[in-house]
Amino acid sequence: MHKQPSDSDIILIHGFRGAPSGLKAIADILETAGYRVHTPSIPPFAGAKPLPVYSPIAYANFINDYIANHNLSSPILIGHSMGSIIAAATASYHPKSIHQKLVLLSPISQKPSPAISAISPLSAFFPRRIVDTMTTTFLFVKDRETLDRIGNHALLRDTMAATAVCSKNNPPKKKHTVAAAKFSSMYAITDFDFNKDTLLIAGAHDRLISQKATMNLAQKINAKVSFIPNSGHLHNYEKPAETAQLILDFLKDT
Repeated sequence: MHKQPSDSDIILIHGFRGAPSGLKAIADILETAGYRVHTPSIPPFAGAKPLPVYSPIAYANFINDYIANHNLSSPILIGHSMGSIIAAATASYHPKSIHQKLVLLSPISQKPSPAISAISPLSAFFPRRIVDTMTTTFLFVKDRETLDRIGNHALLRDTMAATAVCSKNNPPKKKHTVAAAKFSSMYAITDFDFNKDTLLIAGAHDRLISQKATMNLAQKINAKVSFIPNSGHLHNYEKPAETAQLILDFLKDT
């Protein structure tokens, strides 16, 4: 066990279709290093109570309320994919509630094309087999260990949110999945104004966000950036140990 860090609370914010278990491998390493890691379920997925609206301020307020309800003092936010947008929004709307250091994994560095934005909400109605196929396209290395890790965690087993939320037995909840899908495709980190010591971590072979876009974001917000070799958008599954080590190196002087 490592020495307890002086600022030891971390909030891991999962992305669209994600779940806390999707970041478990990273959380375990951070906890071994002495951090207290919190992994809230992000609405409307993973059993979280849906939001009245799906907007940057609503998500930022959700995180701010989580901090208050759990009596956390300046926790470090780490957001993955859509979670990076939520983390950036929180840093913009509630900068005093969180730590000066911010970590964005697979950061949404630019808005998707209009075509992708139009299609994204429809993904809420895709059958599971199509969603599973879509998931694997975000991987660079499709080895058995990585696929099993995904299968045992969020995307393919314990929370396939769109399938559960959009079932015929729960028609009122369809609007929440669609609203979250729209949110995930409408915003980018560049939409928010914040002044934090930020680290961007991305897969070197991310098919969703290019290295150029991430480098441009890093320059714009004066952030540090690291690309993990042989990994894609889901480096939290592909390279959790490498991701966690980059986070620990960034936080070691905290």
